[in-house]
Amino acid sequence: MTPRVSSGDRLPQAVLGRLLHGVAQRVDLQALFAGKRAVVVGVPGAFTPVCSCEHIPDLLKNVARFRASGIDHVVCVAPDNPWVVEAWAREVDPGGRILFLSDGNLSLARALGVNVVDADRCLGEVSARYMMLIDRGVVRRLNVEAGINDLTCTRSEDVVFID
Repeated sequence: MTPRVSSGDRLPQAVLGRLLHGVAQRVDLQALFAGKRAVVVGVPGAFTPVCSCEHIPDLLKNVARFRASGIDHVVCVAPDNPWVVEAWAREVDPGGRILFLSDGNLSLARALGVNVVDADRCLGEVSARYMMLIDRGVVRRLNVEAGINDLTCTRSEDVVFID
């Protein structure tokens, strides 16, 4: 898969969702990341085995390290509705160390060019698994796994800012 966005490109315009006191809110990514550094992990679905049992636990173990290195936001984006993403976030990150956002409309996945169809697992169109480093609205790195169950280039150890 070849994403539409490369290192050095501006983050594409995308509006994601999140729950705030039980109400779905719109989150403009460009506004969220303005003047900030962020690690963004995209996953193919909430409650999926690799995401819940491997990917997010790996990310959680390294949140303090990310923050110590100047990362302002650690974000997980899932292609589910905001209510599902919120329920999943409470289960996998009860301490709320990661910001979980819904890309239920796949606006970010499509803008990045990382949307895929996984009919074999009855997932339909979802996001590929990816890891993106954002520095003040600019994509510094975008790693995309070859398969949605792969975890080879989107782990915490793959998060290195190139200055």
